[in-house]
Amino acid sequence: MSSNELEGKIPSSFGSMSLEILDLSNNMLSGTIPPSLTGNDTPLVYLNLSNNTLQGEMLPRDSNMTKLECLYLSGNHFEGIISPAISNSPSLVILDVRDNYLSGKIPKWLYDHRHLVAVLLSGNHLEGHLTQRLYRMQRLQVFDVSRGIPIEIGELSQLLSLNLSHSSLTGSIPISFQNLTRVENLDLSHNMLRGKIPSELVALTYLSAFSVAYNNLSGRIPFERQFSTFEMRCYDGNPELCGDPLPRKCSRTNQPKEEKDEKESNRIIDHPLFFYAFVTVSYAFGFWAFFGILIIKKNWR
Repeated sequence: MSSNELEGKIPSSFGSMSLEILDLSNNMLSGTIPPSLTGNDTPLVYLNLSNNTLQGEMLPRDSNMTKLECLYLSGNHFEGIISPAISNSPSLVILDVRDNYLSGKIPKWLYDHRHLVAVLLSGNHLEGHLTQRLYRMQRLQVFDVSRGIPIEIGELSQLLSLNLSHSSLTGSIPISFQNLTRVENLDLSHNMLRGKIPSELVALTYLSAFSVAYNNLSGRIPFERQFSTFEMRCYDGNPELCGDPLPRKCSRTNQPKEEKDEKESNRIIDHPLFFYAFVTVSYAFGFWAFFGILIIKKNWR
């Protein structure tokens, strides 16, 4: 029944039809979701109500869809918090509530849904940062959400897509992202990230779409493997980035400050002449110290 220009409210009689699959997406339905559709003992496994003009709470408060696996509610006018009723759906695999008017924090109980493969929350007004419990969601493959960039994301080795754009992110790009060995899409654009792009990311051989545009990144762009295929627009809005594919050549002033400080401190000790001189002086000191002790003992006797 999707894409049929249906209007009006969702009939409450749908709740008594023992439906396992209901797709009413891409219509012009309005009003709220009837409680009879999501109440106790509903056999619904797949519910798609995306791209309508539904409003009110995301789900009725007494929702208890224990068999639900796929829930699509994107592109509506839902308000309030992410519904706690989702915690009653332990088999949930896909949760898509993008482009609504949801607010509040991402609930901690969401991270206990270990069967989740896709979580799509962007385009709302959610607050706060992602919790360290994120590592529990080991089956997660698609993650599209606003706010936060914890190092623990690097432990989600099954991720195929990670979209953290337009999320007011600060700090640096975690090196732990190198562990996302299956990721194909990585979007960190339109944030306030600083520092360099970790060279370790060139190990992401499946990466086909990448963007860090409009941040405050600096230093040389790693231009190897997959990264040699990305266009200039992927790096727009970062005036301190340099090297291919940008026309801006790298110089010593283009290096991130922490990188320059590290090179300054290591420059002398890494020089071969310094190393051999240090070894020679150390050996001579040890040699004469040993014989000095023997002479002192002989005189003492």
